[in-house]
Amino acid sequence: MARGMTMRIPAIRPAAFWSLLALAAIAIGVLALPGRSYSGQDREQLLASASAQHPAGTDALGRDRMVRVSAAFLLSMGGAVMASAAATLAAAGVGTLSAFSPAALGSLAMLACDVFLALPWLFLLMMVRSTLPLTTSPAHSAAITFLILAVVGWPACARAVYRGALELRKSEWMLQARAAGLRDKQIMRHVLPNLTSLLIPQFLICIPAFIIAEANLGALGLGIGEPLPSWGSMLLELDNSPMLMHTAWVYLPIALLILILLLFEGVATKQ
Repeated sequence: MARGMTMRIPAIRPAAFWSLLALAAIAIGVLALPGRSYSGQDREQLLASASAQHPAGTDALGRDRMVRVSAAFLLSMGGAVMASAAATLAAAGVGTLSAFSPAALGSLAMLACDVFLALPWLFLLMMVRSTLPLTTSPAHSAAITFLILAVVGWPACARAVYRGALELRKSEWMLQARAAGLRDKQIMRHVLPNLTSLLIPQFLICIPAFIIAEANLGALGLGIGEPLPSWGSMLLELDNSPMLMHTAWVYLPIALLILILLLFEGVATKQ
């Protein structure tokens, strides 16, 4: 590695990170309990209050709210992490190649990203998602939803990576490497490691953004299909005024969603 190259990984706040892992472990434990199913219906206990059998009560169809919230948390978290990873990798490739390409080609690529960012991406998500057939299976609807989020989310990251790669291209170690006769392929192997301090925050920023986007789509009926639980489908319960008066456990999904977003905000810190 050429002299002067550094790779700094952003610090992670242990409290927030371990809190998220603890929540995931609790959710897995809830789903692992015998007889627990996110789609199972207890028709004799519709909108039931908290009990030993249903610690957070049931919804309008008699489904255990605690189980459904746990499943929605794991599904949303897993999907958002994978979508964020895909968006970050795409942004890293496009941003880095644009920075090391001829200036005209790089400017054209960033112009395309800017045009894409100028679009109302939430409405774009709604239009794309609404074109899918209603017969799409729940698993396919979940995969397609997060795939769309990754496709829509990478241009914003690409712009940030492009700026970081441009600064890296003008760095002293880069000039020294070129003067030493290293080829472009040899130099490029050291570029992405030196962008780690930029890519990790972009990855962490995308995760809560994708969680919120999935919740918005679900609240509009365009997210993950039933019976798979999602934040959006459970937030629809908040539109039912009688249900709000019947039990306070209806606020559990929104309370947990806010907690998760706050924890993600506290995960990454600047060095």
